[in-house]
Amino acid sequence: MKPLILLTALFFLIAGCKKDNDPQPPAVTLNTGSEYTPDGAIVAVGGPIKLGITASAQEANITNLVIKKVMPDGSVKVVLDSGMNSTGFFLNKTFYQSVEDEARWTVQIMDKSRLFATAAITIFRDPNSTWGGIFEYPYIMMGFQSNTGYGQFLDPSTGKVWSSDSAALNQTAIDIVTYFFDDDGILSPTFSSPGEEGGGIYAYYPQLHDWTTLRNTKWDISVDANPITVATFDACHNDSILIVSYNDVWGKRKFKYADAGKVIPFLTASGKKGLIKVLTTHYGNDGTIEFSLKIQQ
Repeated sequence: MKPLILLTALFFLIAGCKKDNDPQPPAVTLNTGSEYTPDGAIVAVGGPIKLGITASAQEANITNLVIKKVMPDGSVKVVLDSGMNSTGFFLNKTFYQSVEDEARWTVQIMDKSRLFATAAITIFRDPNSTWGGIFEYPYIMMGFQSNTGYGQFLDPSTGKVWSSDSAALNQTAIDIVTYFFDDDGILSPTFSSPGEEGGGIYAYYPQLHDWTTLRNTKWDISVDANPITVATFDACHNDSILIVSYNDVWGKRKFKYADAGKVIPFLTASGKKGLIKVLTTHYGNDGTIEFSLKIQQ
């Protein structure tokens, strides 16, 4: 009997050691409180969805964060996909309710060992939502960084353009900035914003270092591969098209190659979605860009 007892004890000892040594997955939670959107919330179309994410690594650093909407039919729309190398993070993100009736907002993290953790809430569209009004500006002209005749700083909600020397007085309203550069031999009329992440815009407007408000606009670059037609832009007279045209996962810090005929979705720091239809571009640091603009009221 003694050999059998010893073998049994050895088995449980090995099994226990293996369990203790199993790699532990990371952890992620969605924060609760009055500043965050709760599970089961009913949100009007265009209304904010505020997520607070707390994540921590266990045995391997976190390398990826994905936020996606999972629909009742199983279809998935990714709204954020970000790489990293982190022992943990706290992140506040604001998204905006689209036209789906119901979506499971799912936050997923992955570590270097390819272990996953998820957290999720379900959000419902307010059935009483109605399409909102928009501001329409059929013609706006802006200059690039060396142009002295036309301004480079825009408040898209009013269509007002300021030159670089007076823009600082209106910095709390400015969401769009234009500049021009040579991108490895490809000429690029560019839309950006004062809060362009990475600071590349300072090379063209160093005075932004002195601003106290740097508003950041995101530009949906997916339209380079899947363009929005001019006819779609022209037919838009409420915010229904604006809401569905912008895809946050493709929202970048600037939009390069803003050539004539392109329709460009954007999202301002205030959560207003809009579209720009480029009419004409005149290349060069002292050139101009002419466009139509529509934005949520």
